[in-house]
Amino acid sequence: MHPLIIIIFLVPSSYGLIGYDCGATGGDGFNISTLSLLDVGDCDLEDVEPKEEEVYIQLMQMSDYDKMPALQCKIEVNRVIHYCGMHSHISVVHNGQREYFQEIGEHSCRRLHETGVFKIGNAVMDLIKTNTTNYRSATLAGTATVDGKCSGAQYADSYGSWDNVIVQAVIKITLKTLELSVKRKLGHVVMPSGTFCKTSSKYCIDADGSETFWSPIAVDNCHFDQYDILYEGLATRLIPQTNSSAPTVYTVTTQETTFALTKTIDIDVCGYKLSHTEHPKLFILQTQKGRTFKTRGKITVDNLDIFLYVNSKFVYVEKHIKKQLTQLYRNLMEQKCALEKQVLQNALTLASIAPDETAYRIMREPGYTAVLSGEALHLVKCIPVECKLRQAEHCYTELPVTHANASFFSQPRTRILTKTGTIHDCNHLLPVMYKLHGIWFRLTPKPVEVIAPSIIQPMSHPTWHYTSSSSLATNGIYSTDDPDRLRAHIMFPVERPSIVDTLARGAMGNEIPAGSISLSNLLDEESLNRIADSAGKRVWKGFVTFGSASAGVLAIFIIRTAKPVIDTLIHGYALHTMYGWSLHLVGAVWSSVTHLLLHLGRRRDPKPQEDTNTETPEKVPDPSAPLSTPEDKPSTSHPSTETLHPSHAHPNVVISKINE
Repeated sequence: MHPLIIIIFLVPSSYGLIGYDCGATGGDGFNISTLSLLDVGDCDLEDVEPKEEEVYIQLMQMSDYDKMPALQCKIEVNRVIHYCGMHSHISVVHNGQREYFQEIGEHSCRRLHETGVFKIGNAVMDLIKTNTTNYRSATLAGTATVDGKCSGAQYADSYGSWDNVIVQAVIKITLKTLELSVKRKLGHVVMPSGTFCKTSSKYCIDADGSETFWSPIAVDNCHFDQYDILYEGLATRLIPQTNSSAPTVYTVTTQETTFALTKTIDIDVCGYKLSHTEHPKLFILQTQKGRTFKTRGKITVDNLDIFLYVNSKFVYVEKHIKKQLTQLYRNLMEQKCALEKQVLQNALTLASIAPDETAYRIMREPGYTAVLSGEALHLVKCIPVECKLRQAEHCYTELPVTHANASFFSQPRTRILTKTGTIHDCNHLLPVMYKLHGIWFRLTPKPVEVIAPSIIQPMSHPTWHYTSSSSLATNGIYSTDDPDRLRAHIMFPVERPSIVDTLARGAMGNEIPAGSISLSNLLDEESLNRIADSAGKRVWKGFVTFGSASAGVLAIFIIRTAKPVIDTLIHGYALHTMYGWSLHLVGAVWSSVTHLLLHLGRRRDPKPQEDTNTETPEKVPDPSAPLSTPEDKPSTSHPSTETLHPSHAHPNVVISKINE
């Protein structure tokens, strides 16, 4: 494009350039501010985060239901009446069979619970247990024997009267001790079947025919019994720093309990200062350990409120998000203030070198200049004037303009007018560039529109991070077990038929699905210990029996093993006595061989008869006496007494008297 066309195109836009004249005479229109070069002010941010302190609290819930002990008695009678005639012949009578509930009254019911004895008609039944169903057979009128004889009597009840009859009955007695739910607002007692009765009546018949009795509820003027303790322990109280109208918040985040509730108003309950919260059923008592409103106990299932449980979580989420956003806001403001402080410190550092640049950094807009005076800096706001772009023959670092038919130069960024400019080489690679009316131009020295240069992007690293409330999914104002008990209470009527059917299938021998029923809930720890002890004793008894039998067998085996060894030693000793150390000792292993060797040894080595004539006179053998055999004659050998046992020194010496 021709340069002349560009200049013509830019002529309308040359009007409206604003410059600032700081050299006007008279000082009219000047605004001077004096700043210190020594210090920069601190960040004076509003402390939006509340003050935290640990306190000991009790979180209480206004309960709708209460528990009350009660007794139940149910007497079911199934009686049969027969006429007892002559010779014990029986016959049916009109309205002879009837099933009905026998009402016994409060006194008899309590006595039945205490003694376990019940009397109906002429029959007396004992050993009746509570919390069980007892079956008894009784003869209410007349007598009957095991051999079929009977005698009639007169009998009357609510359904008629009979003469000369025998009355037999099967009686089902059910005794229960239980706790009934009491709805405070309505003054009703809730029976196990769901029937409502007035609390003041102290008596009610349940839908199944059970007579129910209870004692009157003690009057509590302070109504301590109307509160259930949901949490007791340390909590964090959040108090606003400056704004006293902001509410106080109590927050707890533990492994089992999570909530954040706002204190509204205070009420006095018998000297205790309770604080209302957003929820009308929840109260907070700030106290000390040991001085509590009520001892914490297990909450009844009827008082568990699922809506209260869910709503408290929503309140906690709202408080949690508010806290996180407050922390985020404070973090951003702190970073912004720190950045501004750093910019001001850098600007004051440049005051001695570039006062105009310092003024621009401090005021962040053109039209200001600065005058350094010792440790102070005077900021001067110059007078804005209208300028026109001027065509120059050379390139300048400043922007050539005209004002009041005079040539001036507009300083970069500050737009302050000066009469002299700095000549710059006209280089197309490194041109002088200015932003005029939102468009970038290069001066070479003629203005030419160019692409806008890149903008430096700041890099910041925020220190804020979001804190997740991960425990909110499982924790709340109730403990972990309370929602499970509430669910079991709600689902029990629905699951009961299937559980009964499963137990019936198992009793009939059918397969029970794995994991459907746990027998651990049917047996307490004592029963399991008793079963384990019994099983252990049986196993130990088996071990003892087996051990005794094994010991007997082992003893026989040892004896059988030791006997041949002992026999071998004895045989060897006998053979050694006769033969000495020779191969004959091998025969000691077999008893028969040992006997044979001993026998042969006695025959082969007869000991010679010593001269006995000198010792005893020779006698004539008696013809009737048996003749001695060669085996009976003494051996002629003279074995050494050192190698023979004393008992074998003179074996089988027979002195016979010859009877001539």
